Amino acid sequence: MSATANSTYVVPVLPTDGRLGHLTQEQTVKLQQFWVRLYDIFDGKTPFDQTAPSSFKGQARDEEGGDGTPAPAKTGWFGRGKAASESVAAPAPRFTGAELYKTFWKLTMMDHPDLIVLKFIRARKWVVDDALKMFLNALKWRIVERLDELVELSDVELDAKYPKFIEQMRKGKGYLRGADPLGRPMSIVNTRFHHKADQPAETIHRFTLYTMECGRTVLPDGSETVIVIFDLSNFGLDNMDWGFVRLFVQCFESYYPETLGVCVVHRAPFVFWGLWKLIQPLLDPVVASKFVFTRNNAELHKVVPRERLPIIHYEGLDDWKYEYIPAVAGENDCMKDTAKKEELLAERHAIEARFDTVTRAWIKNADGKNNAERDEIAKEFREQYTRLSPYVRADTLYKRWGVAVNGEVNWTYNIKDQ
Repeated sequence: MSATANSTYVVPVLPTDGRLGHLTQEQTVKLQQFWVRLYDIFDGKTPFDQTAPSSFKGQARDEEGGDGTPAPAKTGWFGRGKAASESVAAPAPRFTGAELYKTFWKLTMMDHPDLIVLKFIRARKWVVDDALKMFLNALKWRIVERLDELVELSDVELDAKYPKFIEQMRKGKGYLRGADPLGRPMSIVNTRFHHKADQPAETIHRFTLYTMECGRTVLPDGSETVIVIFDLSNFGLDNMDWGFVRLFVQCFESYYPETLGVCVVHRAPFVFWGLWKLIQPLLDPVVASKFVFTRNNAELHKVVPRERLPIIHYEGLDDWKYEYIPAVAGENDCMKDTAKKEELLAERHAIEARFDTVTRAWIKNADGKNNAERDEIAKEFREQYTRLSPYVRADTLYKRWGVAVNGEVNWTYNIKDQ
């Protein structure tokens, strides 16, 4: 769809149904049932599918056709006919409940645990079995993709492991900048800077996941979704990368569900529409419904207010220009303080244990009633993670920009008069 040329920005109304703090009694019962099943997995009481989700190396085996379009896959380009996350069968059990439990709490970071799991429950239309399967696949995928290293390694270390990693940031190929009035962070993807042959495919794969994980750190308290702007200015076939498109779609369909608020395709040239005819039928209908097409900056201003867009290139009111600020010596020294790190991790695990205890008691009687004590404990995660983060996460460009500091998200806009 396309916005009308003369309309002005209107603040959208975000849905509240099925969201934290707005659950019906029936939805709360479903949430309780989900936790019962999840703890049975964590505790080793219930066996679960040991199929290993597809990693970069597995996906790399899907070669492109000679004309640049994706080669037909036996199960569909995005895994239709078989879940996108179920590609490689493990010869023996690879995952334990304890391992998934540990991964779950790393995923949660500073959020209310219910906020995380409700995304998967909503994505599977409140069918608990389907939601649990999806959630377990996401946890296994995070293990297979080694997302921990993207959090723990510095820019320099990632660049050493994945050649030209920093070059992606220097070019401004993809970055997070600003948020809409509802607090949804905006991710800008400049396709004109991307040429598939300029860097190893694995580097782009890891950089994409790195940006996804950075995006979680700039979500303000209570926000669940992001805006992605695909800037297709000067886009040509040599900028097309099917591997990236596939990863982008799989992430928002399978591994970060209910996270994409809007995907803006900006200034799509004629050549793009032939590609779109291939992509659209393969998209999950919910993800497809999030796509908005803007032909020019005037139309973009109806989706994102001018005050939140740079003057350069987007004719916004924000006098800002992208610049990659390199890492500085000593910025990650806290990570070397193992004693303090262990102290804070012990504190974190104690909060997790308290939340577990109260939750296990709450789910014994699936009565659909909320438990205020759980919510109070969950509030402690954000404050505690703010103190823990410097010891377990390497600094990023966004901290150097002054955006994500001490648990606060602070975007600044240099507004110029019209």
